[in-house]
Amino acid sequence: MATKTKDRREDQAKPEQTDADAGQDVTGEEEATSQWRPASWPGRVWSDVRATRWRLRRQLLPHTVAAGVGGTGLAAHAIAAHGAAPGQIAMVLAGTSVPAALWIARKVKKRKPRWTKRVLLAGLIGAGWLTLAPYGMGPEQAALLIGAEYALAARWWQHHRPGYPDPAAPPPTKEKLESAEQIMADYREFAASKGAALEGSVLINPVQTRYTIAFDLGLNRGKQSIATLYSNLGKLATALDCNVEDLVPEPHPVLSSAWCRLQVLIDSPIAGNVDFTGPRREGGLLRLGPYADGDGEVPYKLYTPGSMWSGVVIGGTGIGKSRLIENAVISAISGGDTVYWFLDPQNGTSSPALAEHADWFATLDNADDVLDALLAIVDARGRQNAAMGIMEFTPSPERPGLLVVIDECHVVFADPNKAADWARIAREGRKVGVALLLASQYPGLETFGGKDAMRSSVMAGNAFALHTVSNQAKGLIPGLTVDPKELPKIPGYGYVLGTDPDIGLRTAPWRNRNTGSKAAQWLADQPMPGLDTFAATATLLSTEAYRDRHENNTTAYDAAREFVDALTRGELPDQTRRRARRTRSAQPAAADLGRIISFPGPITQAVHQRPAVTGPNAVATAGAAAAPLALGDSHRMVLAAIAAGNSQPKGICDAVGLSRRQVQDLLAELLRAGYVTRTGAGSAVRYSPAA
Repeated sequence: MATKTKDRREDQAKPEQTDADAGQDVTGEEEATSQWRPASWPGRVWSDVRATRWRLRRQLLPHTVAAGVGGTGLAAHAIAAHGAAPGQIAMVLAGTSVPAALWIARKVKKRKPRWTKRVLLAGLIGAGWLTLAPYGMGPEQAALLIGAEYALAARWWQHHRPGYPDPAAPPPTKEKLESAEQIMADYREFAASKGAALEGSVLINPVQTRYTIAFDLGLNRGKQSIATLYSNLGKLATALDCNVEDLVPEPHPVLSSAWCRLQVLIDSPIAGNVDFTGPRREGGLLRLGPYADGDGEVPYKLYTPGSMWSGVVIGGTGIGKSRLIENAVISAISGGDTVYWFLDPQNGTSSPALAEHADWFATLDNADDVLDALLAIVDARGRQNAAMGIMEFTPSPERPGLLVVIDECHVVFADPNKAADWARIAREGRKVGVALLLASQYPGLETFGGKDAMRSSVMAGNAFALHTVSNQAKGLIPGLTVDPKELPKIPGYGYVLGTDPDIGLRTAPWRNRNTGSKAAQWLADQPMPGLDTFAATATLLSTEAYRDRHENNTTAYDAAREFVDALTRGELPDQTRRRARRTRSAQPAAADLGRIISFPGPITQAVHQRPAVTGPNAVATAGAAAAPLALGDSHRMVLAAIAAGNSQPKGICDAVGLSRRQVQDLLAELLRAGYVTRTGAGSAVRYSPAA
């Protein structure tokens, strides 16, 4: 049976040619198109019907529903005409159609909330019409049904208009026809032959589009699936003598899972530069770039009714992750109802534009402060929702959504003690207007702090895969059957996970619009509001870092400038000099080898009160004097913070804007030099100026 099916498909794939046709040029569009369709006339008719039905599937939906209601009413009237009691039939119809209408409306509310009222009204009108149908069916009843259909479906047809052929698209030419035949011949010989990657499959029914030649690809049933096609794109490209980026595979829109749709690019719309020309936001959807076949643009689902969604971008170095994120952020804040924070372990070098215009720019040094502020906002907004009697989030300039961009997120989530809190943000932030936009080079669970809850929460919203260099990337992104390592090394070229035709989401290759050097200007031009007073005040429940973020950033930039200026002058900055001293002192000098070390005497009260000697210079006599210390600007800032009453390391960090490790190093040096004293240990440690 399988052999006969295969033979029949291959017969369909061979174009019909007679002696009269041989040697003739194909000049007319109709003649060329006819040779692109199946050979037998039943096959051609079915191909035309199937293509038309698919193209008009959304426009036909209201007609299909109205026809179903009308047919049921005619059947009920016919039953009543043969002697059945109309009242009993009406009761049966009312008892079944009303619950059915309510059930359908409930399902629609979960998937398409904005259509709930219309669907519910249509269902109740249909139920009422069916209840009266057994008592009589005439022109008035038919007109009422048709009028109700058009009144309720007008908005549906307005949103789902039929696609029209591109008038600029050239008709199929002999050259294109020969290209299609050559592709099918190459496929049979190199891709579907015995021992080949897609052995036993068939490629038929070529149709020309504006940029591609589209085929129906029949898989070898029971042996292949669409995952087989995705995992063999590299081999298929060599079989057809083209590049991987010239292939657009995806599930078939009409036929069963045994069939796929394969498009081969003839004139690629994503070749060369695909430049960013401005934000593209449609309600809660962001449009990021064109699909490889030119049919629509990839959506980023930022907001749906009641929710704000997270996302993740996976891709190697230099492949366009940051440009994709800039694209999404610019479009997100263009609505005037979204604020973004930027957390970058690379100190802003991945996107200076995002760092410059973020409401809060943070590095790895203050990642914990960002986390504490987010937890406080999620908790506070959750209580606010409860007080307002709502369980959802709708963005507005007065209560904006907060998009937290985290580059190299695997570094931020490396601390297992913090990963659970980040996962909570991803899980609970959706209903209170807090979302994460993550970027990393590796798609494994480690990228998400080892928390599957975070990975599933983020990927439920948006997931993009660009080229990676990892040999273990394949299969690590749930729902993506393409091996990211096999994707072309084209900046911004990749796949998006998921399929939702209503928002234009397809499992097909696409390319991001490159923001380039104008990203900063685009960000500056958008109407991004400030964080609302409620959320900003809530951050003070856990940290003062958000309130002092601009001052801390200024301090950090000043420290960075000091570092660069010192190296430019040929000098070592204070912090670097300290590291150099430690490195040198860690190795014993040759002159010290064999020297007899004097052990310290008994620990007296006087010795106990002297500053402790720690670090690599800890080997010393008890009576050794404290080493002199040349105070730098960082030392003076720490001393000023202690004098102002900041006795704990965290308070000192907040006051001077340096990392905890930097402050600990400075405190240790000041302690050894006798400038400060220390009491307590652990969380009870306190520093105070020396007498």
